[in-house]
Amino acid sequence: MEELREDIPHMPLDLDQLFPAGYVIGLGGSIYYREHRDGRILCCKAAGAKRFRKKEDAERFARCHLGYAGMEVSLCEVCWVLISVENGLLEPEQYWDGCRFSCDPESAAVFSGYKEAAECQKRCGLRDASMIDQRIFGRGPIRMAA
Repeated sequence: MEELREDIPHMPLDLDQLFPAGYVIGLGGSIYYREHRDGRILCCKAAGAKRFRKKEDAERFARCHLGYAGMEVSLCEVCWVLISVENGLLEPEQYWDGCRFSCDPESAAVFSGYKEAAECQKRCGLRDASMIDQRIFGRGPIRMAA
């Protein structure tokens, strides 16, 4: 077993590659677009949602493939944030807004990569006061072609 451990390369874990930031398509509540299969739209929770690197790609995809009558879809941004570790389980989460922690998720400083969030955490002296986590923020409805 010891020989096997020596053969495994020691590579740092790249959270940006495992959990990429970007965009997902919201289908209501905390349900997101996953894929089309046999003429049906499959939905899922955030972890299984189809990710798009660019906002424009998600919007274009929704217009081309989800333009059904009456269907409302929204653009949601997947990004990294700093969350206060002093929160209790019953309190609302507090997000770093660039100056202080706030309960308003709309004011949260968002980062496109884990490394970028970690650099901010270090620069602002927040290593003991915050944790880095990924969140999904609704960015509004996607306008379908008329």
